[in-house]
Amino acid sequence: MDSGIKRCLLIAWFVSLVWGCGGVQAPPVPSSYVDAGRSQEIKELNSRLIAQGLHSAVNPADYLIGPGDLLEIKVFESEKLTSVVRVSSRGEITLPLLGSVHVDGMTARETEVKIENLLREGGYIRDPHVSVFVKEHRSKVVSVVGYVKEPGTYELIGRQTLLDVLAAAKGLDDKAGRTVYLTRTEEDGRKQAYIVDIEEMLLNGNMDINLVLKPGDVVYVPEAGTVFVEGAVRKPGSFQIEEGSTTVSQSIAMAGGPSVYADTGNVKLIRYLGNGKREVIELNLGDIQNGRAEDPVVKDRDTIVVGVNNAKRLLYGLRLNMLFGLIGIGYDPPERYSY
Repeated sequence: MDSGIKRCLLIAWFVSLVWGCGGVQAPPVPSSYVDAGRSQEIKELNSRLIAQGLHSAVNPADYLIGPGDLLEIKVFESEKLTSVVRVSSRGEITLPLLGSVHVDGMTARETEVKIENLLREGGYIRDPHVSVFVKEHRSKVVSVVGYVKEPGTYELIGRQTLLDVLAAAKGLDDKAGRTVYLTRTEEDGRKQAYIVDIEEMLLNGNMDINLVLKPGDVVYVPEAGTVFVEGAVRKPGSFQIEEGSTTVSQSIAMAGGPSVYADTGNVKLIRYLGNGKREVIELNLGDIQNGRAEDPVVKDRDTIVVGVNNAKRLLYGLRLNMLFGLIGIGYDPPERYSY
């Protein structure tokens, strides 16, 4: 064997031996390989997402009319009674001869029947035929922001879910994370936040966490490498982390720090373990800050929940629910109080 080849083989054997003994770290995987792998994962998720959206039949006839919607109303027996009207904030429309007609919460077909009955009962037309078409669906929309291909505002026509609106937004961007952050404002002004695992839905088939959307919902898809901070902090939300270095206390600081009603001795670090499983780690922020406890390093998809002080629980209720990979966090918005 040629002496040059022998030297090459010897060097290769020596390097592999040193790496195997841990004396020298192997060169890092090129970022282009990581990006390609991430892109392939996103393609698979998007393929399943779009397929799921195609199977979800949305029936426009189920849409419930609300304030702000624009209706085109045709009375076939009279051209003069045909009009385009917008639903008022009280849920009413104004029509020739009939005046104000309440239509809030009704389907287009129910509205047609109601107008026909009013025309008949009023003696205006013996056998009226009315058509109602919703030209603009402004009363029931959701917002999709973050790392999706087409962020924007989408109309809720019929019963639609989280996957439906993500499919409408043409799927995830290549930099998207694997969790979705949904915020909802209830009728009493209370805010509800949900963190949903996309992989758990699309790869493991867990449709129990495929939330049915409500008007006004905001769906946020963060960039990969994100921690969620919720509860009694000044600026709850999602924050970009540096893998391997960002800690729990730093994450809370990025969220503006604990609010004045926070219970810093009641901090929960919730970590995704895969297959729909999560680990809840109890922490004391005061001990961490005083050096009496370790400040754990956070990972992508972690959630940190800062609890509420017992003395103010009547004002600030915090609930943490976990079911099949879905986290629901409910709290009263801090802006409602002058603290």
